Amino acid sequence: MGDGRRLWFPLAALGFALLVMAVVALVPATPVAGEFATVRGYELSRGVSLGTGGLGGAGMPENRLSAVAIATSTDVVPSATLGWLAGLAAVVLAVAGWYWLGLRRAGTPPRPVRFVLGTLGALVALPLLDLVGALELRLSGDVRGPLVAALGLLVLAAYERSRFVLAVAVVFALVTVLFQPPVSGALGAAGVLFAAAFAVLLRRPRDTAADAP
Repeated sequence: MGDGRRLWFPLAALGFALLVMAVVALVPATPVAGEFATVRGYELSRGVSLGTGGLGGAGMPENRLSAVAIATSTDVVPSATLGWLAGLAAVVLAVAGWYWLGLRRAGTPPRPVRFVLGTLGALVALPLLDLVGALELRLSGDVRGPLVAALGLLVLAAYERSRFVLAVAVVFALVTVLFQPPVSGALGAAGVLFAAAFAVLLRRPRDTAADAP
């Protein structure tokens, strides 16, 4: 409802959250003392050479150490689950603040209690939906997260009565679920969301109004 051009912010906020999640997933884990640590795809050893023929710095056979290093160097993208719940919670708070400011500027400030309760309800719904997807549907974390985010886009499309956001939600779900590994899906979906946000900004006001059925 209202000015549909404000839709650029929720789309861009979700895209930015996906970029942050992807960057966090790509950051190497902190090495544990006495173990190998993967840094940019290469194996580093903390051990001291034992001076024994055929053994590396960690006391492992050199051929085995080389095999581990080669196997690790090819694993560029980590397989860890992305932080969907934290990212989506941040997006909910950012979008709630954006709409609060927009409604105040329009001269129709929302009722504080109702607005706060609605925001808290959205935050509580995130882990509940994730739990349902895990226990009832047996979906992996990197499938549940995109589906919850797509559901949020559908709610936004219904609120703004926008077919455009509805189409973006469908494309978003397909890209994040079908593209593997999960980091690739997140980066691809972020590109879709940023492109959609720019498209909203470039649209004329009458085109945005005509978007409603």
